[in-house]
Amino acid sequence: MWKENLGINIVLTNTDWKVYLSRQNTGDYEIARAGWIGDYQDPKSFLDMMVTGRGNNQTGWSNEEYDNLLIKAANSTSQSERFMHMYEAEKILMDELPIIPIYTYTRIFMKHESVKGWNPNLLDSHAYQYISIEE
Repeated sequence: MWKENLGINIVLTNTDWKVYLSRQNTGDYEIARAGWIGDYQDPKSFLDMMVTGRGNNQTGWSNEEYDNLLIKAANSTSQSERFMHMYEAEKILMDELPIIPIYTYTRIFMKHESVKGWNPNLLDSHAYQYISIEE
């Protein structure tokens, strides 16, 4: 599909995990697949990954303005100011595209109507002590 629609010719290579990690750490790839699930419900969970030198920034990408915007966000005194800085950082990330977000994980489940307290949320995390069955 990439060749047909974008004119990009990519050869897929399947490797074991150790080889994949080694190649990713040394930058021995043109494109790699990776995944991330937010640890907490905040843009920082994803934006922090791309800060220069961070352990999860395995792209080698670096942008001083991006890094400074996230520092400003961390030091903001209001939520609106914090989100404004993160939004500006996100624009840089999407303009330069060291990563290409292409999908998000989804989960489909069946829940009997008698199950109460199991409510959908962004992290798909459920505290079982609040779940009950009502007949």
